[in-house]
Amino acid sequence: MGDGLQITFWGTRGSMAAPFSDRMSYGGNTSCMSAEWEEQMAVFDGGTGLMALGKRLGEEANLGTRRRDQPIHIFIGHLHLDHIVGIPLFPCLFWNGARLHFYGPGEEKGAFRKKLRTMMGHPYWPVSIDQVPARITWHDTMDGDVWELPRGARVRVMKSSHPDGCVLFRLEREGQSVVYGLDCELGGPGTDFWNRYREFAKNCSLLVFDSPYGEEEYPSYRGFGHSYWQQGIRMAGECRAGRLVISHHDWGRTDGQLRAMEQEAVSFGKSRNVDTVFAREGACLFLESFKRDGDGGEAG
Repeated sequence: MGDGLQITFWGTRGSMAAPFSDRMSYGGNTSCMSAEWEEQMAVFDGGTGLMALGKRLGEEANLGTRRRDQPIHIFIGHLHLDHIVGIPLFPCLFWNGARLHFYGPGEEKGAFRKKLRTMMGHPYWPVSIDQVPARITWHDTMDGDVWELPRGARVRVMKSSHPDGCVLFRLEREGQSVVYGLDCELGGPGTDFWNRYREFAKNCSLLVFDSPYGEEEYPSYRGFGHSYWQQGIRMAGECRAGRLVISHHDWGRTDGQLRAMEQEAVSFGKSRNVDTVFAREGACLFLESFKRDGDGGEAG
């Protein structure tokens, strides 16, 4: 790995997993993405895709290429089940000496931990979060927070537009940035939230955008807290994102249906000079480090 950011998608579905043979090209696991730099790691969401990441980390630990006590920073956008269901069996929780930092939305100190403990405990799960051997540090996070991570990285936080509370994340390091924008109902151009989102994502290298729908479907799902891919392309153009990745695919869509949607989105993106792709489970993107003289501004 170079000195930039390596982005890997471990889960790309929304609402529930889709372990079906006609949905494996884009993947069947729910939301999880990792970012790595200089032996550091941040993870965004803990859906079923978190298990595949944990398997890889376990293999690296067994080979001696990764220390079991190397901290992992896990950012949870919100507590809907499809974003946390992978946490109870995440292998690193059961490593002696493991150090995990969990960040999640909390209105007051301890709120995020309390809510997660409800899911990971009696009568819903036999092993509580307090029983695992890993050392866990809890962080309640909300709109406007900035978290400093090792080796010059930071994560900014913005409140999303989604039922039951949700936050969006922006990871920045050495001129590169990734906006993780799940789950989010963007609304129309010119609205206050649209403008806030555009400023939050301004000049990001990579925009991971929530789009389970197309524009023609959206009216049936208005108020559910999600967007459609045409909005993602418009926003990526306005905020000058380097690349747009559409994710949080509807669990019921087959590979053929997603492929047809992606072809349409790629064509629409080209017409607006937006590099567009649909997220696929296992896909890796590498963002080269970019340092600009002066005020540390980011690459466009």
